[in-house]
Amino acid sequence: MTARLNCISTCVMNIKTMRLGFLILTLCSFFSANGQHQVSGNITMMPGNEPAIGATVIVKGTTTGVIADFNGHYTIAVPDEHAVLLVTYTGYSEQEIVVDKLVTVDVQLKESISQLNEVIVTGYGVQKRSNISGSVSTIHSDEIAEKPILRVEQALQGRTAGVQIAQVSGSPGSGLTVRVRGVGTINNSDPLYIVDGMPVEGLDYLNPNDIETINVLKDAASSAIYGARGANGVVLITTKGGQRNQEGTLSYDAYYGIQRAARLLDLLDAREYAVIQNEAYVAAGKTPLPEFANPDALGKGTDWQEAIFTHAPISSHQLTLTGGKEHSSYALSGNYFSQDGIVGGDKANFQRITARVNGNQDLKPWLTVGNNIGYTWFQRDALSENTQYNSPIVRALNIDPVTPIRKADGTYAYSNYADTDIANPVNGIEQTHNTWRSNRLVGSVYGDAKLGKRFSFRSTFSMDQTFATQRIFFPKYDLSNIPSISEAPAAEKSLVNSVVVGNYNWRNLQLENVLTYTNTFNEKHGVTLIGGTTALKKKI
Repeated sequence: MTARLNCISTCVMNIKTMRLGFLILTLCSFFSANGQHQVSGNITMMPGNEPAIGATVIVKGTTTGVIADFNGHYTIAVPDEHAVLLVTYTGYSEQEIVVDKLVTVDVQLKESISQLNEVIVTGYGVQKRSNISGSVSTIHSDEIAEKPILRVEQALQGRTAGVQIAQVSGSPGSGLTVRVRGVGTINNSDPLYIVDGMPVEGLDYLNPNDIETINVLKDAASSAIYGARGANGVVLITTKGGQRNQEGTLSYDAYYGIQRAARLLDLLDAREYAVIQNEAYVAAGKTPLPEFANPDALGKGTDWQEAIFTHAPISSHQLTLTGGKEHSSYALSGNYFSQDGIVGGDKANFQRITARVNGNQDLKPWLTVGNNIGYTWFQRDALSENTQYNSPIVRALNIDPVTPIRKADGTYAYSNYADTDIANPVNGIEQTHNTWRSNRLVGSVYGDAKLGKRFSFRSTFSMDQTFATQRIFFPKYDLSNIPSISEAPAAEKSLVNSVVVGNYNWRNLQLENVLTYTNTFNEKHGVTLIGGTTALKKKI
């Protein structure tokens, strides 16, 4: 606030005309008390200064990002003058611009020769980016490592044009909604996920630190080889492998952090609630409740948001061993990830342990075999979410601030003023015991054979096996003030203990055989033909 007052003072002292003073004051007002302001500009491509339609602009180190419109124009909110804008566009070198106090930032992008020569995984083969006519976005491992993320989908947020990522819930381990260029089909509009050639359902098992590249095939031309399965787009994920002729390298990566809700809603305190209640009773022609006769005596009351929100730790530990010789390479990794929920703490905990073994070996000059195998164990403790009355947040926002969390005897209290469906959120968290455990093995073994100079054959067997269990316990409790008559609302008591147990088993098996013909004519013209078969068996 001091910086803003000084700025206004300078404007007034140097004013020559009302127009000049108004202009300077307007520019100063772009910076709020905390430094956040809007930056806009135009993005063009060199040479020709054509608008870079769909160029991505993100605030580096955050998930805040926008996409340039059909005129190459963008507008983005930055947190402060130290923010750095990262501008990316397929086939062009990325640019980083320090915002400083600028409100207009125009960007000219230059072609990137290295990106045009980059090899991209597309369907059952690879191509140079310069030869791709379809719409493909690529995320690399160094971009994924820039921020701590739990799920792979979070790596796509703000980085891929035309891909919308929506957080369904803030609970650790909860899924995200991914839409590639909008809703493509009814019922299920999720894209097809392919991990090392194996189609998988859900990416919660995959450790983001094990990923080498993510390629998103967004248009019909790029994903056509997958047929109807690729109608909503295709996400191709390649995991990390070792490098040949490389000495063994052991690395350890770890981070630890504390999460907290950035801002809570401004709700009525007990005094304000009593005042509103009194006014409502008078307006309805009724006598106000006697306990609200002196609102000032109630003070602040209970802050239910502070009662359910907490400081939640998040941590990750990764151990990786990579290397290779002239005719082989290997990559082994192990990871432990843990995150508590900012609501409920360890009652909304997510833990995951992953192990991966990738490798390949030349058995003959013309024959290579290899494997990509990953094992995941994870456990998720979940609270009720996205429900009308049972969610802790919904309850905390609707219960009155007059009711205490606990009674004088230490047991949980219930409200006499809120709707009977609105229960004590702290007690609701305490009584929740919902645990999901999963053991999942996703792997493939393959053989590559070179058949002469122009033909190659690849046969791959893949398996996705999941064993999962769910345990839900509903304990007996009663918040009644007089247990003998059990006067508490139905939402504040459970008269019997009950248990729900579920055991689940999924298995997907796939066998693929692909024959590829490659030839180059006159050192200018290239032809690649691919033919093959895929057999997929699902067992639920």
